Parts: sequence; C-alpha cells; structure tokens
Amino acid sequence: MADWVRRSFTAPGLTQIPLGPHLGKLQGRYRGGVVMLCIDVSGSMDGKPILEAVRGAGTFITEAVEARYDVGVMLWNTGVADLAEPDSDGKAARRLLDRTKKAAGGTSLLEPLECCHQLLDRFKGAPDRVVAIFGDGDLGPRAKVLAKVALMKAEDIRFVTRGLGRQAAAAFGEISSEEPESASIDDVADLANGIATMAASLTARRRRG
Repeated sequence: MADWVRRSFTAPGLTQIPLGPHLGKLQGRYRGGVVMLCIDVSGSMDGKPILEAVRGAGTFITEAVEARYDVGVMLWNTGVADLAEPDSDGKAARRLLDRTKKAAGGTSLLEPLECCHQLLDRFKGAPDRVVAIFGDGDLGPRAKVLAKVALMKAEDIRFVTRGLGRQAAAAFGEISSEEPESASIDDVADLANGIATMAASLTARRRRG
C-alpha cells in the first residue's frame, strides 16, 4: 500500500474483555480522515478512458480503506452524475464503480464541489478532509469554481488533482493543494495509474503533519 496518509496513526491495544464502552471513541480518534474521489464522466471519457478511470479508482479505494480513511466516490459531468457517500469499508464506492461503464455530458465542476462541501461538512472533526479530483477537460465556470475551492481550502479541506492531457492538467493543477505539475496524466494508457497515485501523492503532506 502506498504510504499516503497525512500522519502515522497508532493505537494502544485492547485491555478489556468484553470491550469497554469507550472503544468507539478510541477508534474514531485514530481514523485517518475522509476523502471524496471525484471522477469525470463527461462524453469525452466514454470508452476506454472511463474503464481505465474505474480501474484506477478501485486501487485508490483500497489504499484509502487500508489507511483508515472513510472514502466516497462521485461521478461528475455538468453536475453530480452518481454518488456513493463516504463510508469506512468502501463498499458503496465499489458498487458505484461496478455499474460505471459509460460516460456522457459536458463539464462543470461547480455543482460537484458544492456537493462535496456539504458531505465533508459532516466530518468537521476528522483529522484530514480531502477532495481528490480527476478530469479530462476544463473546470467549467472558472471564477466561480476557484472561489468555491478557496472557500473549502479556508476550512482546511485539501485538494489533490489529476488532469488527462496538457490542457486539463493545467486547469486542475490550478486548484490543487500540491504543486501544479503533479496533476499531469499524459495519455489514456497512464490513466489508471495516474488516478491511483492520487493517494500516494499525499505522502508529502503526511510527512509535514
């Protein structure tokens, strides 16, 4: 598993049999956080690109769960095309990926960001809140999207992004909490790995945490 979480989490062993009444709070304290993985399903993604994106998203979910993050998945185009809300085992996210075979529509990130913000507001006590976004086009209404991203960052929500192709990489790199050049995926052959490495790319933040 890529070592991608913000910081190392350890916990003391259990000392009570049966389990004590405070176990739930103790487990919650050592959770990694919550991450929403947002995958572009606009028309230009139909065919091999969406299948590769789904494959990479599956790896991402595995790593998030192993790192004790609640993980959700959002499919987006001009709005929210489909959604699996964050959970601790990733099962809802995987069910969504299993039914994702086609892509259609235009591109606008604004409504998906608004939905992510609402979802992550439920996790304000989490040690880490992350939006991981993949796209192969532009942001949509740029000024409004940038304002929304700035508002979310001000609430300590982090952004990890990947864009397929030079133009998309530049657009999505602009909203990333990482160095903009990290957003680049060169072509469809690299797409699955590029999405999967959004998890590994958070390692640098973990070291600072």
